Amino acid sequence: MSDLRAEETPLPGDRVEVRVTPVASGLQLVRTSLPLPEGMLREGQGLAASDGQREMETGVRVLTWHPAKGPRSARRALVTFPYRFTGEGAVRFTLRAAPAPAEASPRLPVEVKLDGEALTVVYRDGPRLKARLMAPARTAPGETRTEVVESNAHFLWQRIHLPDSEWPRIVEVRADVLGGLVVVAHLQRNLEGDGRAPDFGWEVAVEGGRLVTEGAGRDVLSHGFADGKPCDFLFEGYRLYHPAAPLKRRGKAEIQQDAGKTLYRYWRCTAEERVPMQQAAWQRAELAIAPAGLARLTAMLESPHEVRVDGGLWEALYGFEAATDLGDAPALGALSRYHRDAVVRSVAAGDDWGNVTGYADGQETGGAFGMNRLNHCPSMFEEGYRSGDRRLVEAGLLWCDNVFDQSIWWGPDKTGGTRYNNVIAMGRTPPDDDRSYMWRSNSAVHFCTKGYDSFLLAYEETGDPRMREALEAQVRYAAEQVHTDRGECRNVGDVRDFVRLYRYTGEARYLDEALRLFRELRTKLSTGDLFDQGGKPLDPDPPFIEEDDGGLKVGYAKPYIIGYALVGLPELAVYAPEEPKLRDVVRAVADFLADSQDPIGGWRYPHPRSSQIIMNQAMEHAWQIVQADRLLGPQERHLDAVERVLRQRILGWQRTGKVFGGVNGWEVATGKVKDGKELYGFYQKPGDRGFARDYAEGEPGFGYSSPEGLVYFWDVLAFYLKHRPASRLLAPPKDDEPLGKVLARVRGKP
Repeated sequence: MSDLRAEETPLPGDRVEVRVTPVASGLQLVRTSLPLPEGMLREGQGLAASDGQREMETGVRVLTWHPAKGPRSARRALVTFPYRFTGEGAVRFTLRAAPAPAEASPRLPVEVKLDGEALTVVYRDGPRLKARLMAPARTAPGETRTEVVESNAHFLWQRIHLPDSEWPRIVEVRADVLGGLVVVAHLQRNLEGDGRAPDFGWEVAVEGGRLVTEGAGRDVLSHGFADGKPCDFLFEGYRLYHPAAPLKRRGKAEIQQDAGKTLYRYWRCTAEERVPMQQAAWQRAELAIAPAGLARLTAMLESPHEVRVDGGLWEALYGFEAATDLGDAPALGALSRYHRDAVVRSVAAGDDWGNVTGYADGQETGGAFGMNRLNHCPSMFEEGYRSGDRRLVEAGLLWCDNVFDQSIWWGPDKTGGTRYNNVIAMGRTPPDDDRSYMWRSNSAVHFCTKGYDSFLLAYEETGDPRMREALEAQVRYAAEQVHTDRGECRNVGDVRDFVRLYRYTGEARYLDEALRLFRELRTKLSTGDLFDQGGKPLDPDPPFIEEDDGGLKVGYAKPYIIGYALVGLPELAVYAPEEPKLRDVVRAVADFLADSQDPIGGWRYPHPRSSQIIMNQAMEHAWQIVQADRLLGPQERHLDAVERVLRQRILGWQRTGKVFGGVNGWEVATGKVKDGKELYGFYQKPGDRGFARDYAEGEPGFGYSSPEGLVYFWDVLAFYLKHRPASRLLAPPKDDEPLGKVLARVRGKP
């Protein structure tokens, strides 16, 4: 997915060059979603792929269309074709538009038939299997419906909908021309309240063959996935495996062989494991079967082969800037790689697998708890496309998949909203006091819907109809339920979702919703075109504020909240330049963020003069300022603020090898008080507190970050380096400046 422009002159706009590096040699399936230039692939056409020696027919499924008027042309399309790789080196393919194949029906070596919840799988000149879903019996089954997702000469994708009043389910089947088969059961718990998952998985009878694991030959074999290790089962030249099971850390596989008969059972989870399953949430159990020589699929059931195209295609489609050349600043290049690794290690495994919660130094996966928001996901896709690091795209896909299954409210009323938030953050005790999983609320479904544009990106990447369903449900919910003048002005952050969707699709309804949100906010603007979280007038002389509950009683500009205005309003201003107050609000909020920044390069929470400084999250505020200056042009005071954020990140990392997480106030660090709330007894006004003592006596923390403290690093750095040299970022801090005082007290890298 990286940029090929440095290697060759770009091809004309009627073709695309693709470089595929296989992870295994021999006959393999190339299947990838490509970005296509406008006008290249028109409706009704197909694609031909040439390796320079011969031209091959491909299976094409258009996912989205360019928004231009006139004849439609594909924006993203899934392309599938088999190819025999003679080695592990890259092969270049040139794809061009061609007449659609006369015969597009699948020509597959495997046939799958569904009878109720039982599947019969028959390979031509190969094995025969019967699979039965292990799940609660349906109590009030409705009419079965079969949906054809994709059908062409190389690939068939179907979903069989099996409704029920309590345990509805969907069985999906994906089969390819080389004999690869994926069967996935999606099970929903349509019962009120919190609960636990039942026994759930697949039972497979293998006729005329023995399943074995590599290096084992016993008649009864079993494998548990709690340790995160995969396991493949081999039979008659075929492989049976579960791509996502190692991430789920639950369930087991078991083989029973007797008198030439083989019975295989895979439990995604057992009832005894007590896997959390809340009302309207989903679990999935997948199994993959394929000839042993085919490369294993990824956890997202995607092709694992590395595919790269001209980086300019990604930039044109998604509107981000090209990667910055950091060859003259190797320290920044190393830090950039550190951030990519940290994002990948922010992804949770286990019962909340795929959720992106946060990074902690020394941990390979994210923890159980985080803020349940998807709005930071698009930047993961963008950096993945920009850098060619596929891991970031996969992390974004996992996050979207997790939000679909665990966080979107698919129950009655407010369908499509996002469960807010984790119940512990809401001051409630989780079921059974179980703190190993981030239990979401079943009742508090409101403003926490940002990031639904991620589902369009996920759909464009995978073609998974669940991602399209999530997008449509959340857009519908936001249009009906999300406002900026009814208690939560932070909802102005949803403007970005709508503006991006308008840019990608050209549908006017998205722009209308973005304008609606700003116009509602405009009625709540207060002093200096700023606003309070709840829409109250700003208090000209507020009291000292140390925590959220106290702050909610006062009208004040809160950096964490007010920054949401810069997430989408600058982009909206491009499409609505004459909208009253729009540009004024962008400038006012950007100035406020720059002026309210702490001199050390972070922002205090919740008030600009509270005792706690959040350092890692400062990267998000820096990115918000960058968004404003992309509209306004670079402002020196804004660049100064961005520079302070980058310097604390870079110099803190060089000193410790870790992210600068935050600084706790000197009063708690020295034992003057045990809890920040006690500070209300010492200070009446924000100016009463001597905040400079935090640098010499406060407690700094390193080695942790929320997702928003990581995913915006590349964009912020790229913008800064367009206007100022890297030498300013790398210069050591002075002893008398806040950053210098803190770093002088911190132990360096071992």
